[in-house]
Amino acid sequence: MAEAEAQSMTNDIEGLRQELEDTREQLDILLASMPGGVMTYDADTGKIIYINEGMLSIFGCGEEEFRKHFMDSFSLFVMKEDRHRVKDLIDTQIQFFDHVELTYRAVGLMGDIVWFVHKATLRRLADGRKVFFCILSDVTEQRAIQEQLQATNDQLYMETERFKLIEEAIDNVEYDYDVDSDNLSVSRKDSEGVRHWKNVDDAFKGGQVFSAIHPEDRDVVKSVYESALKNEGKGVVEYRMAAEGEAYMWYRLNYASFEGKNERIIRMVGSAKDITEEKLEQERLRTEAERDGMTGLLNKTAMQLYCAALLAKSEFNDCHALFMIDTDNFKSVNDTLGHGIGDDTIKFVARGIKNVFRDTDLVGRMGGDEFMVLMSHTTLEIAEERARRLNDKIRSEVKGLDESVHISCSIGIAFYAKNGEDYDSLFKAADSALYEAKESGKDCYRVYGESSE
Repeated sequence: MAEAEAQSMTNDIEGLRQELEDTREQLDILLASMPGGVMTYDADTGKIIYINEGMLSIFGCGEEEFRKHFMDSFSLFVMKEDRHRVKDLIDTQIQFFDHVELTYRAVGLMGDIVWFVHKATLRRLADGRKVFFCILSDVTEQRAIQEQLQATNDQLYMETERFKLIEEAIDNVEYDYDVDSDNLSVSRKDSEGVRHWKNVDDAFKGGQVFSAIHPEDRDVVKSVYESALKNEGKGVVEYRMAAEGEAYMWYRLNYASFEGKNERIIRMVGSAKDITEEKLEQERLRTEAERDGMTGLLNKTAMQLYCAALLAKSEFNDCHALFMIDTDNFKSVNDTLGHGIGDDTIKFVARGIKNVFRDTDLVGRMGGDEFMVLMSHTTLEIAEERARRLNDKIRSEVKGLDESVHISCSIGIAFYAKNGEDYDSLFKAADSALYEAKESGKDCYRVYGESSE
């Protein structure tokens, strides 16, 4: 009886073993016939537990080579540039589901890149370990097709943008820049209205474009160029560029930059409009707004603004001289000789001041017969020498039909930063020195804080 039971149990065990072998064989056949590859790895440590023949076939290697190449680590299996993103996606998805789905790259044994669609389910084994069961589909070819389609779409988009710019400003100068070759194609109309394209090699990297741009505008254009290389987008920049001869023309460039498949800017297009006349008109209006109509000197408002700006950016050890100048006996000129001669007298004084001081000095009419000069980067000796020359220059007789009036000028001088560190304080000091010159008998100068000789 015992022998019969033992034999029965042996038969049952053998049957279970055979059934297990059959199941395992069926599973192996199923795994081998699955498209793509199968992998299992420890969810906590990332250690790769199992890989099937399909996975090895994708990489064209044996299991030992595979494990050695990726150091048995799922983290190292994922391409370095994608690891952080993959970890974040898995951590996020596993909070809500027991399965994850994502796409990433792996680097093969020969350095080739393989794209995978990764679908995995998290399971807890009997010993408590958490394991990801993964099915990986090789989608490298599909990705290549998608990238080609994207490149075609990008090319179409760039061409559309390019010709849209041309249509919007048909008379403009058109630009098409290939970043990698540093080649700039330029299109402009000739005198007969026919558009021609020409190529400029070594355009930006080689410096050919910058050499044609006005020196004062080069930094602006370089900054715009460098910014356009960093981020895809559109923008506008104004600059001066050399035309025929030595003349410069003003242009307003509307540009757009485009990324390639590697998210790197590969191309820029633009349309530049000649705005020289517009700039000349702006300058004319600005001059009218800043200049005194009678003398052409800076008016009071402009003088205050320019002086304040210069002082604000000065260093403490800089030396600037502010002159306050008053025309002596000017009221007598108007009262005795008439306002017409009075106007001529103001113009005479203005010319005298311009002749005595440098072209770089700020010279303005503050109103009536009062003038101001800011002489930058000077010394006490030079400032006093200019004051003496101005006294000599203005001292004269203004003649009318029957009478004449003697004119001269009184000058007050204050120095930055000794007598003031901003416009208001320096102005008060110079005005105080002017008052002292007037009190000393006119036709002289006084330096703030110094007694007269």
